[in-house]
Amino acid sequence: MKLVIGSRGSKLALAQTYYVKELLERIDKNLDIEIKIIKTKGDINQRAPISQLGLGVFSRELDIKMLNHEIDIAVHSLKDVPTLWNRDLTIAATPERESYYDVMVYRRDKEIGDNSIVGTSSIRRRAFLSLKYPGIKIVPLRGNLDTRLKKLRDGKYEGIVVAEAGLRRLKIDLDTLNLDSVRLEIPPAPAQGVIGVAARKKDREIIKLLKRINDSKTYLESSAERWALRTYGGGCQAPFGALARYDIRRRELHLICSVVDLENRRILEEEGRIKCDIGDIEGAKKLARDLGSKLREKIEL
Repeated sequence: MKLVIGSRGSKLALAQTYYVKELLERIDKNLDIEIKIIKTKGDINQRAPISQLGLGVFSRELDIKMLNHEIDIAVHSLKDVPTLWNRDLTIAATPERESYYDVMVYRRDKEIGDNSIVGTSSIRRRAFLSLKYPGIKIVPLRGNLDTRLKKLRDGKYEGIVVAEAGLRRLKIDLDTLNLDSVRLEIPPAPAQGVIGVAARKKDREIIKLLKRINDSKTYLESSAERWALRTYGGGCQAPFGALARYDIRRRELHLICSVVDLENRRILEEEGRIKCDIGDIEGAKKLARDLGSKLREKIEL
């Protein structure tokens, strides 16, 4: 089978895409796989804040190429894919999740404290950091991971906040860069650390193939997190975090959702648990809708 995979051109996007390619080749050595690099709006415009570029800033062009049959599947960071998506496309597989943590990366010659300049491009990170670490000064930061680390090393920031998953997937050794990192106690973006492999819903043979590289636990957890955000509203740019964890032994799904009430400067939280099988996506959605609705009601009070 000939398979054309669409990917953004950043090092991280390509690392994720080659990982998916490797997984597919393990299950079918006869696959003829081509990788096609596609520039997205978020790649082209490196100056404007991501919040000003609209939904799907890192996925829309890949979706269009797939709908036009220029590519067969697309590899996404699932947290960047809008929860309200194209009805002709589906996330057919989520390989095993990497770390969901946000980390503060900092220069070893500078301690992070009051008035430290910390860079981030995320509304969620900015909102939670402003309440949990009120002494730091948060400023915008754009660019791929290499660019962000270079700006940190050049002294433009004393710290930057990034996803730990990106550092791991690129095998970045912070020691050699004279940098260090610490995990932050803030809720992750829904599906942070998850690769989403998208396909056309009508391509049953491709979807059947992709299901063989799917990790059911990751799929269940990320589905719950994304449905909570979808119910709450606001898309990828809401100051909303969610984390689902499935206990295989106890057959129990635990979901916790948090949002920053910017007007009243407080963090609102809801959590719940259900007993379910690992493939019970409808049960996960029900739990997620319940928690998302409760948070939306709280923020509107």
